[in-house]
Amino acid sequence: MSKARKGLAILGLASAMAFAAPAFAQDMGFYAGVSFGQSSADVDCSGLAQCDDSDTAWKILGGYRFNRNLAVELGYTDLGEVSAGDGVNNITAEATAFELVGVASWPLSNEFSVYGKAGVFRWDVDATGTGLFAGSESDSGTDLTFGVGVQYDFTKQLGVRGEWQRYAADEDIDVISIGVVFRF
Repeated sequence: MSKARKGLAILGLASAMAFAAPAFAQDMGFYAGVSFGQSSADVDCSGLAQCDDSDTAWKILGGYRFNRNLAVELGYTDLGEVSAGDGVNNITAEATAFELVGVASWPLSNEFSVYGKAGVFRWDVDATGTGLFAGSESDSGTDLTFGVGVQYDFTKQLGVRGEWQRYAADEDIDVISIGVVFRF
């Protein structure tokens, strides 16, 4: 390629980037959200008369969008409670998680997009029991989390999400939720 063509190619690319920058800037920035849904834990309740492995879950989150396709989120999730027993010997466990995930979005239109997320979460579990399980115990750890979802933006500042997310630990917990996102 001649020097003149290289120069024109570089000039054209620079011009395209300069005109595209304001469009990308509109998609950048901080956001916050809240969601509510249903959690379901993968626990082994064999041999027990009672087993409740699902509960209400909720999440608060904050994030930063680098562009229309990439973001990072920090969130706190109350994963709910599971309980099992036989009426006399019972155990109840409550779980929470702090998470840090990367989010990759694929816009299908100006308002509608699909996304995937993956990252790590720090979990805490508090368990109490009666009968043979009498007492209390706490445990914590760090594991992987991932999920997929859809988002519909009513305005540039307000969107609604529907999402499935797995918190992969010794007993996996799946959360299906719906929530709102506010952009600043």
